[in-house]
Amino acid sequence: MKSVYEIVIAVENLEEAVETYEAMGFKLDRRARSEALGIDQAFFTTEDGTVIELAQPFDPDKAVGKGLARNGEGLYMIAMTVDDVEKSANRMKEKGIRLVEVGGRTFVHPSATKGILMRLDPPKN
Repeated sequence: MKSVYEIVIAVENLEEAVETYEAMGFKLDRRARSEALGIDQAFFTTEDGTVIELAQPFDPDKAVGKGLARNGEGLYMIAMTVDDVEKSANRMKEKGIRLVEVGGRTFVHPSATKGILMRLDPPKN
């Protein structure tokens, strides 16, 4: 594991969450809507390049919607950079770590991380 570069926080009300993060001094970079994930998003980038994403589900049957219903608001996922996703995933599998592959991306299942979904990605250039 090299570094955390993205943190996703599930929220019930995106507008209120954006206002709170701006009041704390974060600068809103952009907003987006992902039909595939069933979420509305707001992105903030810190000075070190870490992205904080606030995600409000509009589809309760998609992953974030289910997670919010099950666990309430809060940390949903962290994205980690690794030198080689395939090698890292293979090492984890050999050690019995449960992984999930979705849409060409590799995730460590929350059962292995004590409740947090973790995405493995190559370093950003």
